[in-house]
Amino acid sequence: MRCADCREALSARLDDEELPGERSEVDAHLAGCADCRRYAERAARVTRLARTGLVEPVPDLVASVRHAVPAPPRIRWEAVLRVLLAVIGVGQLGLATSDVLAATGEQSAGDGMSGASLTHFSHESCAWNLALAVGFLCVAVRPARTRGMLPLVGAFVGVLAALSAVDLALHRVAGSRLLSHGLVVLGLLVLVGLARGAAAPSGGSPHALGEPSAEDPGGDPVDGPAHRPASAA
Repeated sequence: MRCADCREALSARLDDEELPGERSEVDAHLAGCADCRRYAERAARVTRLARTGLVEPVPDLVASVRHAVPAPPRIRWEAVLRVLLAVIGVGQLGLATSDVLAATGEQSAGDGMSGASLTHFSHESCAWNLALAVGFLCVAVRPARTRGMLPLVGAFVGVLAALSAVDLALHRVAGSRLLSHGLVVLGLLVLVGLARGAAAPSGGSPHALGEPSAEDPGGDPVDGPAHRPASAA
């Protein structure tokens, strides 16, 4: 095989157009011809460079696509629950204030327990109700405090429900008085709803309500890809 024929066959091989039975003759010629071996290496390198290239940089559309998606319903429910909790806090505040005024006007003489009069017990109850009102209002303003408030209100409602059931069975309390505890129970349910919404967001990892995510207040990612490395196939 002549060098010209060998090089033509090498070009055909690089284009996947090699004729049947031609490979053995080309390989035999390459084994004894250094010029054709160098030609084969150069041709293979040129063909590889012609068929491959650097990856073209593409724009990062993640942020724009995410911002184009409507806000999930959970965000709207969170706003509704926060408003409802604020209303409960205001109602609890009014209830505590009225109880303070009522207890102040009462005059109790010898009735009492553990060195405290019934009026003082009433004041303690009013102070606790006032603290609950402040707690509800704080969570309504800053939902990130939900998880800290939830165990406290849950324990209070649980113990109160058990003792109220005993007092009601023994006729120690009127049903109308128990209705005044409805605000606290409703507040507990709202806190549970807020906590569940924070634990199971519609996308991404769980986060506390009201806490910043990996984005700035404007919604743009804090850290983005600085560059896209180019690679050759």
